[in-house]
Amino acid sequence: MGTAPPMSRGSVRQGGKEELRASILKTYLLRIRSEKGERAARQLLTNAGIEPSLVDNETGWLSAQATKRALRGISELLGNEALKSRGEWTTHAEALGTQVRMLRVSERPIDAYRYLASNAREQTRIGTWEIEELDRKDGGTDPAKKVEPLAVKMTYRLREDADDGVDKNDHEGEELLCAAREGELASVPTIWGLPDATVTHEQCIAKGGEACVYTVSWEGTKLRMGPYAGAAAAAVTLGGVVAGVGGPLAGGIAAVLAGALGGGAGFLWDRARDDKAIRAFEKNRIAALERGLELRGDLGSTPGDLTGTVLGGKYRIGRKIGSGGIGVVYAAEHTTLGHEVAVKVLRGAAAKDGGEIARLRREAYIQVHIEHPNVVRVFDLDQMPDGSIYVVMERLIGRALADKLARDGLLAPGFAIPVFIGVCRALAAAHKKGVVHRDLKPGNIFLCEDGTSKVLDFGMSKLSSAESLTQTGYTLGTPEYMAPEQCIGANVEARTDIYALGVLMYEALTGELPISAQSRRELLDLHQRQVPVPMRTRRPDLPIPEELDAAVMRCLKKRMPERPKSATELEQMLAAIPLEGLPTAYPPGTSRRAPPAAAAKAPGPNADAHTLPALTNAPKAGAKRE
Repeated sequence: MGTAPPMSRGSVRQGGKEELRASILKTYLLRIRSEKGERAARQLLTNAGIEPSLVDNETGWLSAQATKRALRGISELLGNEALKSRGEWTTHAEALGTQVRMLRVSERPIDAYRYLASNAREQTRIGTWEIEELDRKDGGTDPAKKVEPLAVKMTYRLREDADDGVDKNDHEGEELLCAAREGELASVPTIWGLPDATVTHEQCIAKGGEACVYTVSWEGTKLRMGPYAGAAAAAVTLGGVVAGVGGPLAGGIAAVLAGALGGGAGFLWDRARDDKAIRAFEKNRIAALERGLELRGDLGSTPGDLTGTVLGGKYRIGRKIGSGGIGVVYAAEHTTLGHEVAVKVLRGAAAKDGGEIARLRREAYIQVHIEHPNVVRVFDLDQMPDGSIYVVMERLIGRALADKLARDGLLAPGFAIPVFIGVCRALAAAHKKGVVHRDLKPGNIFLCEDGTSKVLDFGMSKLSSAESLTQTGYTLGTPEYMAPEQCIGANVEARTDIYALGVLMYEALTGELPISAQSRRELLDLHQRQVPVPMRTRRPDLPIPEELDAAVMRCLKKRMPERPKSATELEQMLAAIPLEGLPTAYPPGTSRRAPPAAAAKAPGPNADAHTLPALTNAPKAGAKRE
């Protein structure tokens, strides 16, 4: 909203307690600023006795009486019905500051209404919300078959302890508040790029009711049976026409073909609509996060080395525990709660690089969104005055798998299998959210002292239904662990991560990569064609179970359909391997490399007996054509 000269305390006549979030006015003021100018918006607030700076930050609180005065002014400028529809201003960057927590836990509009009912105190201190879900269709015990509810009954009641600032005799003022609540309920689906919800106000406090009752219905991200009904109609029509010309058999065949084509079109229509909604939601979620960071304010100047400083007024920075080319990781302590955390900071040129900032923000967003014990937890994301971005994560005690392999050379199967199962669970949780990691390697697996394995660094990940940070045809990842489709820049999916996990498991269990080469170009080519020898063949000196060898080799299949269809299926394969009798550690002196006789059996770069035809689009990755 910009800035304005501060008002004196005597000119602010809010009255009553601070009871309503300033966000109740923000969207309307943004519209007034756009249509009638900044001066009109400031004058309206001044007339209502509200200091403009209190609404510039939509997370602030206003009294109910001051809010009513402002709503009267808005109604006079925009019309009585304007309060019931926030329109495009709902998703304006300056109106999203109070939505960060809600957007972190919501996937569909129904989640947002549930959140509103459960967390009413985030928006109002004078009322509560209750929700009754309507239009619910249950597909049985399978959650995947449950249909998203598209209607709710929302009931707003005044709190018993909210008499201050609530004047039930002010019918006009209460009607304005009711209209603003109606606008809030109607605007929720627009966050997903959908039209306003339809709201029916069945009972009203301003008209003597005990509560305000609203029935809210909205369009789903899928059109349900609409396209499929069209397909059925097309099948009947075409089948009838062909039957009249070519007989019943020809008519039946035509009807089946028309139905199949129409059904396929309906499916594609639904998927495109769903993808569009997810992209819109992702855009607004990130905008809300950035707005939240903006409202947090400056933190004061910080030196190059942050040790001893306090970030965000609550994280006291301790010693440096890690560093890389683009950032530094510090141990830190929450100054109020006392628990330890890790703070990852982008420093130097990376702090100004839009790509690196986007990757760190994406990593934080994804790891908050997944919420799984095998994925490192993220608590906060913020920005320092110099532009450096930092993420606050749980402090892990242990070591990276890469460090353990560097020290020990390889893992014994009794130790490795539980580690791999934990990685499978983390990937399953990520894939369920539509996230493909794309850079799974030993450096991104952390082995905690309590035996838990955690997957780190989702900065390169791809949201399968959102816009990617890279373009198709561009390879991103660590070449040694990249799947054939990833090597040529083709679309990636969950089974791309399965391949990378196969490479990781092979390396951890044998001490050697399944495929190696002298250059990146050659390596990308070999991942498409070369079939590695089984682990038991390469390391006959190690007690690798046959079932484990089979599971890993299946992960390394060149064609995606031949790999385990999901991380959950791979987890089940690993969990079925008996651990009894398997060593958890090898004795000192165990060779880190295959014995010479076994190493001789491993295929070289030109071993035709172990190669397959190259995949399509190989020139994009520099692969050779044979």
